[in-house]
Amino acid sequence: MTVRIRWQEPLCTALLATTMIGACPASAVAQPAPGSDGYVHVSPDGTVLGPDPYYPKDGNGGYDVDKYSLALDYAPYSMLLSGKATITATATQDLSRFDLDLRGLTVRSVSVDGVAATFRRAGEHELVITPKTPLAAGKRFTVVVGYDGRPEPLTTARGRVGWLAASGDSAVATGQPRSAMTWFPVNGTEVDKATLRVSITVLDEFSAMGNGFQVSDVPAGFGRHTVTWSEDTALAPSTAMLGIGRWEVEKIALPGGRTAINAYHPCAVDKRAIGGRLPEVLEFLTGKFGDYPQSAAGGLFLDRSLGYTHGAQTRPVFGRTATVADLVYATAYQWWGAGVTGKMWRDTLMPESVAQYAVWLWDEAKNGADLDRRYRETVAKVSGDPAFWAPKLTDPGKGTEFAPTPKAVLMMHALRRLIGEDAFFQIMAGFPMINPQGNQNWHDFELYVSAMTQRDLGEFTHAWLDGTVRPPDALLYPKQ
Repeated sequence: MTVRIRWQEPLCTALLATTMIGACPASAVAQPAPGSDGYVHVSPDGTVLGPDPYYPKDGNGGYDVDKYSLALDYAPYSMLLSGKATITATATQDLSRFDLDLRGLTVRSVSVDGVAATFRRAGEHELVITPKTPLAAGKRFTVVVGYDGRPEPLTTARGRVGWLAASGDSAVATGQPRSAMTWFPVNGTEVDKATLRVSITVLDEFSAMGNGFQVSDVPAGFGRHTVTWSEDTALAPSTAMLGIGRWEVEKIALPGGRTAINAYHPCAVDKRAIGGRLPEVLEFLTGKFGDYPQSAAGGLFLDRSLGYTHGAQTRPVFGRTATVADLVYATAYQWWGAGVTGKMWRDTLMPESVAQYAVWLWDEAKNGADLDRRYRETVAKVSGDPAFWAPKLTDPGKGTEFAPTPKAVLMMHALRRLIGEDAFFQIMAGFPMINPQGNQNWHDFELYVSAMTQRDLGEFTHAWLDGTVRPPDALLYPKQ
C-alpha cells in the first residue's frame, strides 16, 4: 500500500446525548453522528479551515477512502453506462450515515459490508447512505453502489469536464475540477487520495485507457471484452481519467528501461510526433524536479478540442490542438499537481504555476528563449491592465481557478530572480519530494521557501500572491 501524506484530516464530530429514565439522569453516552456534507479542512495546528469555499458541498467528512474499484459496462451507440463501484474506506468517527458525491445517474442499490443500506439523493450530487448498523470510528468498511444512466459533463470556464461522449465513437472522462463525480461515486475532495482500479467492458472494436497500468484484457461474451487498469499510487479524484475508443496504441521506451503507453484517436495520429517526445521531456524535467514521482507514464490524444490539457495522474489527456508545450506542462504536472496537490480549489495555482513555468524552462533550454526578455515584454504588455493584476493568486475565485495562470507564471520567474538559481531549483525539486502524493497550499509553500532561503519574503509574497494591483518595480524586477 502506498504511504499517503495527509497534512489535514476531516473534522471529527460527535453528538453527545443525555437520556432521562424517570427522575434519574443517565450518564452521557456518545452517539454516532452523520458525516459532514462537504469536506471540512483542518490545518496541522488544529485550526478549522472549513469546507472548500468554492465548492462547499464537494467531498464528505467522517471517513477516509483507501480504494475505488469500478466494474463498468459501456454501450457506445446508446452512450449508456452501468457500473458497480466498490469503495473501501475507514471511518474517522462514529458514523450513523455518510455521503458520496455522484452527479446524475440512477442509483439502483447500495450495501455496506454486504448488508443492504438505505440511500437517498440530495442536492446537486449527494448520495446519502445510512448503513443498517452504525460504523464505529476506526472501522474499515466496504460500500458497493450499483448505478447506471447516461453520464453528462459539467460546463466550466475552461470548457466541458467530466464524461465526454459521442455516439458510436469515443467516451472520455477528463478535466478539472469536479470531473470524477460525473462517472462514479466518489469522496470528491482533493485531500482524500485513494487508489483506483477500473474494469470496463466494451465491444471488441473498442479499447480502453486508464490511470496506471493495464492489468488484463479478457473476453466477456460474444463480441465483447473487459479491460482492467489499476493505479496503485493514491490519486486525487480530479486526476482520474478513462478513455474508451478505437485507440491506436504505441509503446515507447523510457530511460531506465521503463515503458510509456500513448494512445491516439484515429483522427489524431498526427500527434505521434508530440507523444513520441515524452522520453526527451521526462529526461529534461527529472533534471529540474528530481526523480519521476509516478508509477507509469504516457498520454491519451483526442480528436476533439478540449480547451485545456488534463494532467491526469500517469496518463494526461490532450485535445486536438495539443503542442509540445502541452506535453511539457502535463508531464511537469505529475510532480506539481498530481504529485503535490492543493488542499482546496483556491490553491489551484500553487502547483499550476510551476507546471506552466516548466514550459518556460523548456523553451529556455531547448529553444534558446531569453526568459528575462520574455518576462519584461510580458510585464510591459499587461502593466497598465488592472484586470490582469486583480485576481489573487491565493484566491482567484470560484469558476476561475485556472484563469490567472499567466500572472502566476510571471510570479514564478520573479521568485527565481529574487532567490537565485540554486535555491529556486532546490525548491522545485524539494517540495514535491517531501510531500509525495500529498496536499499543500500557498501558505505551506511560502513557509518552505522562507525556510530554504532563510529570508523574509513577506513583502514579495504579499504583493504577488495576495495583491490585486501591479507589484512595485522593486518586486517586479528584484535583485538578489
